Amino acid sequence: MRQADRPADAPADVPADDEVGRGGLALLRDRRFGPYFFGSLASNTGTWFQNVAAILTIFALTRSAFMVGLVTALQFAMQLVLAPVIGAVADRADRRLLIIVGQTLGGTAAAVLAVLAFLDALNPWLLLTFVGLSGVGQAVTGPAAQALVPNIVGRADVAQAIALHSLTFNLSRAIGPVAGAATYAVAGAGTAFAVNAASFLVFAVALAGVRLPRPAEGARRSGGLGVFDGLAYVRRRPVLLRCLVAVALIGLAMEPINTLSPLFAEGFGGGELLVGIFITFFGIGSALIAGWVGKLRRTMGSGRTGAWGVLALGAGMVVLAVSPGPVVATVGIAVGGAGYLLAVSDVNATMQQGLADAVRGRVMALWSMCFLGIRPGAAMLHGWLGDTFSARTGAFVAAVSALLAAVVLRGRSTWRRPGQG
Repeated sequence: MRQADRPADAPADVPADDEVGRGGLALLRDRRFGPYFFGSLASNTGTWFQNVAAILTIFALTRSAFMVGLVTALQFAMQLVLAPVIGAVADRADRRLLIIVGQTLGGTAAAVLAVLAFLDALNPWLLLTFVGLSGVGQAVTGPAAQALVPNIVGRADVAQAIALHSLTFNLSRAIGPVAGAATYAVAGAGTAFAVNAASFLVFAVALAGVRLPRPAEGARRSGGLGVFDGLAYVRRRPVLLRCLVAVALIGLAMEPINTLSPLFAEGFGGGELLVGIFITFFGIGSALIAGWVGKLRRTMGSGRTGAWGVLALGAGMVVLAVSPGPVVATVGIAVGGAGYLLAVSDVNATMQQGLADAVRGRVMALWSMCFLGIRPGAAMLHGWLGDTFSARTGAFVAAVSALLAAVVLRGRSTWRRPGQG
């Protein structure tokens, strides 16, 4: 099907039947997508250095799981405040430039944290303040980064590019937490924060050299411009509504890996390194399943693939909750990580392949609000559960959230081409 043969209301990024996409290695060699992928991987890995260092620092200062949850909450709270506005901007402005601005903001906050740590001037409130400012940079980056992927590659490459983009988050989970914990233990929090500041710069420089194809005239100018136009677009499409509800529940279900890892590690007689191992094995499980996502989606179909993913995430949380020691807990965490990646990749691909580019930024801002915006409340909830009851209670609550997400995704979650069905 030629572009001219497409119906006017066809989603822009659903490939035609005769379009064949490139493989992952070919995309990584692409002069536009390659720098984006490796820059994003560097930035996400650096973020984990900061996440782990901030968690370990606040726990050492306060011995409170609630305060650990508050650190995580502040990283994502600005998604609720800024994401809708940034999404609207991303549908009108240069998405690449918007990401560079967000990376610069996040890098500056990380650099200040590093200086304060080196001067031994960090206290809980300064830490929380600059973690929150770093979250502003993430809020600016998020919707634009999600929306930029289909602008970098052709229609037929969108699904593979989304899978690779998701892989950057999970490879960084496999690399960053244990490396961050080791850096914290050997060189201190200041070095870990400095690594994160440098990683923001790497991504900004990588994107600065990327030249995107010019969008077709009017491609980003159709429709309303208001923040709430994305919400109206989603409200008319039940598939998107199910996806957004599901990712909110997934965000709630995976949060114990961040918030409750210090309590689990302490209960098993471990220290900072065990916290890093727990978070890393969640990423390893995710990375191991990443290469199978496309095949599983073709075999089971979208929606069902995500449902099986969240069931695996829930099963992993149950294993973590009942584990007698760190080895079994680590196995459960890895299973949960695999399920998480399978679910998130399936839901993200389902959404992205059916979106018109004119509203992509605003709809992916809603994704950020549901997936990342729920994390402050999830972190506070699990922190409270850990302090008031036990870390195992939080893991059981996460398993229930995963089960609810599976129920949501069991509905029909695929786009139909014009003229089908």
